[in-house]
Amino acid sequence: MIQVKLLRLKDVKPVGVDNLPQFLEGIRNVIGKDIEIAEKIDPNFEGYYLLPMGFTIPEDGNGKVKENINEKVFLISVINTNISRILEECQPAGLNNWVLFKDAGTSVIGSEKALRKAGYIDSDFGFVYNKYKSIVPIESDGSYETAARSILKYLEIYDHYLQSK
Repeated sequence: MIQVKLLRLKDVKPVGVDNLPQFLEGIRNVIGKDIEIAEKIDPNFEGYYLLPMGFTIPEDGNGKVKENINEKVFLISVINTNISRILEECQPAGLNNWVLFKDAGTSVIGSEKALRKAGYIDSDFGFVYNKYKSIVPIESDGSYETAARSILKYLEIYDHYLQSK
């Protein structure tokens, strides 16, 4: 299973991710232990960071949010109006949107190249955001365990893609 850590940036509190405790419990149930929390990105970490966003925008006044979003970071619960801008400016590993995540949805927005390499085709995609496409790797059952499995499944697809580049 892919390694993940929760990224909590010092002095940046995500607003609008009220369901984070339920998600953390769900991911703990999936991976069998509490998720490790990091305050900054370690370039030697082989896994991926999950960064709760909510209504946070990359330009937080001190650049701390934007400088911590890259291809090793999956953004959790991004408000819809910020999705296009974040994908364009920050190019994260992927993300899920706030509207679906708040209800334990399993839709993710990820790299089109990675998804196509894994066998996804046009009819599998929902929204299109330039180099990113939305998919539902696992059907939702309303549980945060399934939401966590969906994110982890996508990150495995993405990791395989990056390893084969």
